[in-house]
Amino acid sequence: MASLVVGTSGRQYVRGKVLHHDERNRPTVFKAMCGDEPVVFKHVSESIYSHSRLLATELAGASRLRMPIDTTTTNESSFNSYFTDTLLSLVRADPDVPANELKKILRYAGEGIQEFHVKGWLHNDTSRITSSSTGHTPQITTRRSLSATLGDFDISFKPERETPLRTKHPLGNFMWRSPEGQTGSGVTKASDVFSFGLVCIYALGGADLLLLEDDQELAELAANGISPEQAILTRHFSYFGPATTGLFQQVDSHWHDVLKGVSADAVRALRDFPDQRFEVWGKALGPMALDMISGMTNPDPTARPTINEVLEHPWWEEP
Repeated sequence: MASLVVGTSGRQYVRGKVLHHDERNRPTVFKAMCGDEPVVFKHVSESIYSHSRLLATELAGASRLRMPIDTTTTNESSFNSYFTDTLLSLVRADPDVPANELKKILRYAGEGIQEFHVKGWLHNDTSRITSSSTGHTPQITTRRSLSATLGDFDISFKPERETPLRTKHPLGNFMWRSPEGQTGSGVTKASDVFSFGLVCIYALGGADLLLLEDDQELAELAANGISPEQAILTRHFSYFGPATTGLFQQVDSHWHDVLKGVSADAVRALRDFPDQRFEVWGKALGPMALDMISGMTNPDPTARPTINEVLEHPWWEEP
């Protein structure tokens, strides 16, 4: 049922369709209208609300981040710009998205990560890229222009003095984590760069090699005592190379044996399936993309390029 909500700015919003329910099946995200402008109205916890207010202050003026455009004073709620797609859903829905449009979206997302990093923040889930067309037309071939922002900052973190983040539980979706991110220890800006490298692979045509969502495959893994996180980590070591000294130096020591074991499994798998290496199947993306993404997905976090270096790579200038 539609209802009227007033923001702290004084603007009035008509709350309408439910877009998301929480784990208790309570509606938490709604589509709303401010005049003719569609927006997203979101209920959040007090801590997330305070977190988003802090980010809005520190990152004021950022052009590639999906920051709140308004808030309410009566409860912990915010308003955000409405986007018609996420990058991941866009690629799934239409595999024929023009390459130049995908590159533009990736560029915008990279610039969003850059805006985050320059202020000392880690995003921790760089797959959260929203996109939309200016014409709001459903057919990609008739879209006049695509825009994109990096959003969903609930698990973002600003470490003191660039100290690597260490958590009890890994953050973000397991399919997009860096090797150190799978352990929840030693997470830095380089971890965001690794995740963004995976997003680039996905957008450029490698989705089937990254996703682990098939119920039957997950059931078979569970029957063999293999967790989804372990399966993804094995894939990444086989794609991008084995665990390195730099990785071991960055993560907590009690993870070393786990990483060594998973890395050894990947090396054994490559003996039978050498084409699993990214340097082989990544050639389909083109030599410049292969060069850039190979650096981003280096298992050694200390050897990855910064987001500034990524955005300076000549691949972005390729037609």
